[in-house]
Amino acid sequence: MFSHFLDKDSKTIPECETRKLFDAEEELFFKRMQKALPNCLIFPHVQLASILEAHVSNEKKRQLMRQKLQERHLDFGIFNQDLELLCVVELEREDTQNQDEEYPTKKLLKRAGIKCIRWSRATLPTAEQILRTLAPYSELDAPKIETSMQTIGKFFLDEDLKDPIKLQEKAFTYVEHGNPNALSLAAINRITPDSFIRNEYPHIWQKICLFAGDPGYLKNYLESLFIQNRPIKRRGLPKHVANEVIAIQGENARFVIPKAPDPVWDPTFLHR
Repeated sequence: MFSHFLDKDSKTIPECETRKLFDAEEELFFKRMQKALPNCLIFPHVQLASILEAHVSNEKKRQLMRQKLQERHLDFGIFNQDLELLCVVELEREDTQNQDEEYPTKKLLKRAGIKCIRWSRATLPTAEQILRTLAPYSELDAPKIETSMQTIGKFFLDEDLKDPIKLQEKAFTYVEHGNPNALSLAAINRITPDSFIRNEYPHIWQKICLFAGDPGYLKNYLESLFIQNRPIKRRGLPKHVANEVIAIQGENARFVIPKAPDPVWDPTFLHR
């Protein structure tokens, strides 16, 4: 009889309450990613089994691997509008960075060709830093004229404001980043008189203008345009567009500060 009451209690549905999807750091980071990547789909708490499948001939081992993948989750998955995975993002805690796993998630992702970006929860990146890091994976449109007019319209004549195309062209020419030790937007326009990049690849043009104030970031971004570093195969740039990119690379190289080479001798030994 006593066991009857125990069984009854075990079948009782427990009290439940809603819980927040994110903790404080995740919510802040998610909002920054939304701002930096407005045209990407960002999914939180992505189960590893939903994007990875182990190719193992042994059925028992395959079942074991599937179970391990189902038990693990990634903080964020970034997809394009066709739901194709671009990369994943992990926010690391100091107490979990050195976990000893039989099959480390980092190595599994690398084996599958999935790019994993990692940031520390203690020092979350800004929206601009996120965009700079994830620029090769984002698909931002050119800035909208309505938004641009709110901040730069006062620099132009009334007749300019009536022509959206003319306004956009002037916006890229006149709104400078203010760094004298970097390639100016006016110089970029002079380097590309045919405007192949701006007309045919406006999302690339926007990022070039965005990164122009930082020669190092611009260098890395321009180089990434020629590298197959995504899970999805890239079509590549037409020759006339690639030539403009190369021309910008050449001019930007004048502002890039080279890293100092590692000393041949141990400095502590040389200065004894």
